[in-house]
Amino acid sequence: MNIFTQFIKSLYSPKDMASFRFQGIGKTILFVFFLVLITSIPLFVNLGTDVFKFVSSTQTIFKADTPDFYLEDGQFHAETDEPFILKDQDTTIIFDPENELSIDEIRAYPEVLAIQKNEAIFQYGNTLEYIPFNDLQGVYFDKADFVSLIESVESSLPIIVTLLILAGYIFFSAIKFIQITILGLLGLVLKNSLKRHNLRFRHTWILSAYALTIPSVFFAIMDLLRVQIPGAILLNFAVTIFVLFLVMKEIKVKQQKPIE
Repeated sequence: MNIFTQFIKSLYSPKDMASFRFQGIGKTILFVFFLVLITSIPLFVNLGTDVFKFVSSTQTIFKADTPDFYLEDGQFHAETDEPFILKDQDTTIIFDPENELSIDEIRAYPEVLAIQKNEAIFQYGNTLEYIPFNDLQGVYFDKADFVSLIESVESSLPIIVTLLILAGYIFFSAIKFIQITILGLLGLVLKNSLKRHNLRFRHTWILSAYALTIPSVFFAIMDLLRVQIPGAILLNFAVTIFVLFLVMKEIKVKQQKPIE
């Protein structure tokens, strides 16, 4: 049975999944990489789309609509008497050289680049990044320099996004193998309660890999729809353990021969 067929079977057939325990570890590892690739596509598509959109929008805003500004000796200065806030579609640019806005007020915007006196604050989705200006002592940087930098970044975006996707794929694969190992250990406890004593860690590890298929596909669909699930990690483990339970139930218990 090829990997794609196993992927389909793992979405609905605990009986077929139970039979996968006899295959080699190598094929299971290959399946895990395939699973991560398939279920990461929505996330990577959203990432690429959002990065291109954010950079393009930022470039447009900074070219035409923002007041003049400059960064000198690690401090940001702008020709505005109050916080300058400009929203273009989903992206918000804030100039706050006097630090009048609190972090909570800044975080109220889902996608925002806020530049305060001593740092820049970038929020994308649930990610919040701080870029301090302390290391820029002796550096002068103005609006024209920033627009030029954005143009350079935009021309390099295909390479940058590709590197981000490769790094993300490696990271997600490592996380998935850690999950499978933990679930394989929990599977040893589960197999004892089900009296499937003929199962070894090798078997529970393989079965855990396939049991992750359903929750992985579910969360991939949620990523595509941009839906945040509360307690996603716990839900992922709970669903996987339940699927693993159903798979182990399909494994026949060896009957001991009566002693004559």
